Amino acid sequence: MMETMERMMEEPLGYAGEWSSPTGSYGRGRTPWEIKEGETEYKMRFDMPGMTKEDVKVWVEEKMLVVKAEKEEKKEEDGGEGGEEWSAKSYGRYSCRIALPENVQFEKIKAEVKDGVLYITISKASSSSKIFDINVE
Repeated sequence: MMETMERMMEEPLGYAGEWSSPTGSYGRGRTPWEIKEGETEYKMRFDMPGMTKEDVKVWVEEKMLVVKAEKEEKKEEDGGEGGEEWSAKSYGRYSCRIALPENVQFEKIKAEVKDGVLYITISKASSSSKIFDINVE
C-alpha cells in the first residue's frame, strides 16, 4: 500500500491513460477520453485534472487529431511559520493522437477546457447519399 501511495504522490496525473511525470509514464484504469457520435457531429471528452486552457494544445496533422497538455511541477510556500514548501497538486504531461474519419470538417473543430476537462466538437461533412441506378447490360 505504501508503494501505491508513493506512486500516487510522484505521479498525481498517472491514474489513467498515458499520463506522465518527470519520473516516467504508465497506463492503467480507463482511458482518459470518450467519444460520442451524433448525426451531425462527434463529441470528445478528455479528463485532464488540473489543466487549464493555457496548458492544452490541440491541432490536426495528417488527418490525426493531436492533443497535448503539460503542467510543470511548481513549489508552493505555506503561509505559516517555517515557510514549508509543498509541491503543486496537479502536474504532468498528456499526449494523444487519434485518427479522424474521412467525413469531418477539419476547419470547424472546436475545443474548450472547463474544470479540468477538455471538450472537442468535430462537425461531420454533409454527405450526399444519392442513389444511382445502373443499367445492367
